[in-house]
Amino acid sequence: MTTEEVYYDDAFKSQLDAEGLLLMHMNRIAMYRDTDPKQYCSSVETFIILCPRYVREKGMLKMKEMNISRCDYSNITHEKKIIYDDLLMYINELLEKQKMIWKKRSVRTFE
Repeated sequence: MTTEEVYYDDAFKSQLDAEGLLLMHMNRIAMYRDTDPKQYCSSVETFIILCPRYVREKGMLKMKEMNISRCDYSNITHEKKIIYDDLLMYINELLEKQKMIWKKRSVRTFE
């Protein structure tokens, strides 16, 4: 007779659930994208601020490259919204590479 033990790699023990925080903010971004362009742009910037240091630093550099001034939502045109879309896609790619989003749960069994 064998006994199987199952372990999950995604448990949090007295730590901030960073993935949950990012997921909640992604929902906010998605909601504002079609309803409030200023809130959308602000939410994308806030999302970057909430990211882990590596992603946050890359995101801030990308904003400079894209000539995005932080906290300037005075003139959100269709073109500027597309720039923020591109920024958000860049951040999502970084988070994917860090396995912070769109990861699959692995289940290991030991006999």
